[in-house]
Amino acid sequence: MARAPAPWIMLPALALLATSTVAMGQAKAPPPPSKDMLDAASANLRIIAAALQAKEVDTPIKNALFGCLYRNNLAKITESTNKVLANNPGKIDRKNPTQMLMVIAGVCGYRPAGAAAPAPKR
Repeated sequence: MARAPAPWIMLPALALLATSTVAMGQAKAPPPPSKDMLDAASANLRIIAAALQAKEVDTPIKNALFGCLYRNNLAKITESTNKVLANNPGKIDRKNPTQMLMVIAGVCGYRPAGAAAPAPKR
């Protein structure tokens, strides 16, 4: 009767398989983010983290933020937030955490009770 190989013998093969699978999924690495994008992303993350811990922030907003962060990477959230800011020049102060929280929450799908639904995309 043949014996099964010791588990440690298979480790190099598993490591090779894992690295080749990861490498296959990465056709081309995205360009590194700019300093402005990193600054905006870190500011957004600080706002999200503070909102999730704040007693003053309502649960539906926290749920939207957490779900958004769970389903999307920070770069995508920041890109969407930057688009809202660009489309509303002078209306939103990036340095005002309350305004930025509302923008981020909106990007993450939060709609206050009684707010109109967004227009369907064409």
